[in-house]
Amino acid sequence: GAWSYDGAAGTLALNGLGSFLGVPKAVNGAELTDPADAPGSVTYDVVELIGDSMTIRINVGGGWWEFQLERVADNAQLKGNWKLDFAGVGPAEGDTQWFEISDTGPDGPRACWFDDLYQFGAGGSFSNVQGDETWLEGWQGVAEDGCGVPVAPHDGSSDAIFEYDEDAGTLKLTGLGAFLGVPKAVNGAELADPAAAPESVTYNVVELIDNSLTVRVNVGGGWWEFRLTRISNLPVVGNWKLAFAGVGPAEGDTQWFEISDTGPDGPRACWFDDVYHVGADGSFRNYQQGETWLEGWQGVAEDGCGAPVAPHDGSSAGAWSYDGAAGTLALNGLGSFLGVPKAVNGAELTDPADAPESVTYDVVELIEGSITVRINVGGGWWEFELAKD
Repeated sequence: GAWSYDGAAGTLALNGLGSFLGVPKAVNGAELTDPADAPGSVTYDVVELIGDSMTIRINVGGGWWEFQLERVADNAQLKGNWKLDFAGVGPAEGDTQWFEISDTGPDGPRACWFDDLYQFGAGGSFSNVQGDETWLEGWQGVAEDGCGVPVAPHDGSSDAIFEYDEDAGTLKLTGLGAFLGVPKAVNGAELADPAAAPESVTYNVVELIDNSLTVRVNVGGGWWEFRLTRISNLPVVGNWKLAFAGVGPAEGDTQWFEISDTGPDGPRACWFDDVYHVGADGSFRNYQQGETWLEGWQGVAEDGCGAPVAPHDGSSAGAWSYDGAAGTLALNGLGSFLGVPKAVNGAELTDPADAPESVTYDVVELIEGSITVRINVGGGWWEFELAKD
């Protein structure tokens, strides 16, 4: 369904078969006697809308219905895109001795699971965003556990909402197939068939501090625990441009070569205007606006500005993973890079065809609007300073 609020007219319209507030039988000009007669839309008169309280009325022909509603919670604490950092299960709450796993980056085990997004909307909506694949298990109808196409209803195809009750310490997801962590973990049981998915799952919130969330759920014979990080609020998110690049024999030493951005008329301006997009949804992309700085190893006759060369032309979708504790920023996706494309872990490329699937940078400094990274290329170190655009 969808909604439309007209403040001047004092009306709130719900569009979508079966959408309603209060009681479903109360529609414009009538009270339903058969679900099959449900209209495609219902419009309510808004009598009062103050803070977290709303009063509405509807004329049903022979009478008027009135409904008073209260906003259930402030969603700001959860709003954003979250990723799983840790999952574990054991016989008691907080005990994960039976099984536990942590995210170890794009090349780690079950990476297709750890890159899934849990999306909490400002208006109380919730979505599982899994891309083309996620981790599947035998109970979902696959021959063996592994990465594969998401299986309904745990594929994010159903509309869902969330309700966070801070006093009770609970987070409830309502919507067929909506889940955190692993889809089989529901209240009082572990699913053995996707068709048995409940309409809602309620998790105990153990910790919600800034961009960190820990929840647990009792599955009857054990407890699952999930720890998530909100990536959409991390300071690395945004559009960045290069401010400085340098290389030298040791970390922090750029004696061999260094250059700074001096504006649109400066040297290599076609390079310094490139954008490095670190998306709130975990995506990464290089935007080079038709031309960038090219070097001989990329097949050009001489160094200079020119059309970007694949795979370092932003044509491949990338993803990022920031580990604050380890101080690393990993870019996953053929040709994704920061600074200069030839600088990869342990080497400098001499052929675009040798581009790796991922590159990991050491984050030296990350403060508001500025990030400095370094990378060991084997015989030296590159350093890049970027400013948020």
